[in-house]
Amino acid sequence: MKDSSGGFSNQQALLVLLICFPVGLIGLGLVVILLQRPAPQIAQPQQQPSQPLEPQTPAQSLPSLSPAPFPSGLNELQARAIVEEWLSVKPQIFASPFNTELAGQVVATGPLWTDLTKTDGSIEWLKKNNSYYSYATIKVNDVIRFLPSPSMPSIVVSVSEDSVLHSPRGNKASSTTSNWLYTLKEEGGRWKIWDYRKQ
Repeated sequence: MKDSSGGFSNQQALLVLLICFPVGLIGLGLVVILLQRPAPQIAQPQQQPSQPLEPQTPAQSLPSLSPAPFPSGLNELQARAIVEEWLSVKPQIFASPFNTELAGQVVATGPLWTDLTKTDGSIEWLKKNNSYYSYATIKVNDVIRFLPSPSMPSIVVSVSEDSVLHSPRGNKASSTTSNWLYTLKEEGGRWKIWDYRKQ
């Protein structure tokens, strides 16, 4: 339906416009609706609520579970045990075979060791006089006090001793309970008796 000039008439153009306009509006409306629709949700696996992380404490700041070292390197019970060990070997040191090797395991180099091993010491005197000691009782009764020290701790103990000095002149019995101060010293990685004296 072209006019004589070969173009569309006004009526035809208006008709096309009336048809296209509503179609265009509908299309535009569909586009707007599609754009406003939320995007489809992809199902997410459920997550456990996250626990707040506790701050990590550096290892070096954790309290030590091991007991603090005793200032003397040994405690009262250990000191008493060393004295008791010395008392238990006295019958083998002051009687045949006068075991100085055994004495060296419990006695440190010091005044007591010198007294045991010198030429006019207690062991040599017993040998020269064909004498020896035997013990019916020799024990620590209790600890009077413990004196800690990093190098030479001391312990005062009550000791009961029933001994007999056997000699060619006869047997001389002795029964005593006295307080003795034992000084200890570490030697060769082991605590030993360094010296002792009566209180």
